[in-house]
Amino acid sequence: MKVLANIDFDGDCREAFTSYAEIVGGEIKAMISHRDMPGMAGDVQEDQKDRIIHAWIDIGDQALMGQDMQDFSGRKGMGVTVAADTKDEAKRIFDALADGGSVQIPFGEQPWSKGFGLLNDRWGVTWVIDTADAA
Repeated sequence: MKVLANIDFDGDCREAFTSYAEIVGGEIKAMISHRDMPGMAGDVQEDQKDRIIHAWIDIGDQALMGQDMQDFSGRKGMGVTVAADTKDEAKRIFDALADGGSVQIPFGEQPWSKGFGLLNDRWGVTWVIDTADAA
């Protein structure tokens, strides 16, 4: 299991993560925009479709995640990401943290993950729960 920093951007995630990868010698594993997911981009305005919804850089044995924010209510600044080894482990963690909190994106499969969800726990901390396994 990994616990990762997850950085929010306002439209320049791609530029920032490309620079970060060059600066620290990391490898970009994912850079997915709304345009890359036409089935999920229907409600996204045309000028927002190139915004990144999932970025991942491996840096040695660690990683960094990020995205361009749209309008996730309750999410500001940074969140904590847990990249669980299995979908079952990710779901267990998601459910436990969601108890007494508020779910922003229900746990489920995404193009980059077998299991992914976003929530604010009962103390207001934003958590992204993900799996290390790609979908």
